[in-house]
Amino acid sequence: MEKINHKKIIFYPAILISLFLLSIGTGLSQPEPEEEKGPEIKLGEVTIKMREFQSNPPLKLLEVQIEVLNQSKQSAAPPDSIKVVVTPKEIQPASESPLIPEESVLNSPLPPKTGRVMIIGYPFPEETPQSITFEVQINPPEGETKMVIWELQKTP
Repeated sequence: MEKINHKKIIFYPAILISLFLLSIGTGLSQPEPEEEKGPEIKLGEVTIKMREFQSNPPLKLLEVQIEVLNQSKQSAAPPDSIKVVVTPKEIQPASESPLIPEESVLNSPLPPKTGRVMIIGYPFPEETPQSITFEVQINPPEGETKMVIWELQKTP
């Protein structure tokens, strides 16, 4: 009959139990939540609409609507911390009446996971353009930038 080795009987189960206990400790622990470094402000959708006002003489405006989003989970953006700059880059065909850059500052706080729409209006040029290209930037100079094109709608 073979001799039973008591060292093996105690050693191997002890190793299995200790490995099991170590794996439970790391498996049940939760990672520490990451600290936010402040609000994460992004540009959302940018649209351009033509507005006509009945006045004498009639007034036409190009309305640039900029959606500003706070995508952070906990941090609110304080008032006056978000600036949007809209710069007309190209007018087709070239026009004598230049459009100048306009800026707007959001003067209310922007809570986490919310958005606001900021509107900047431009007087419509006297000579009707076919298209105007705008550059929209949030918190310049390092903020996100989008290019948007307004085109004249032809009526049939």
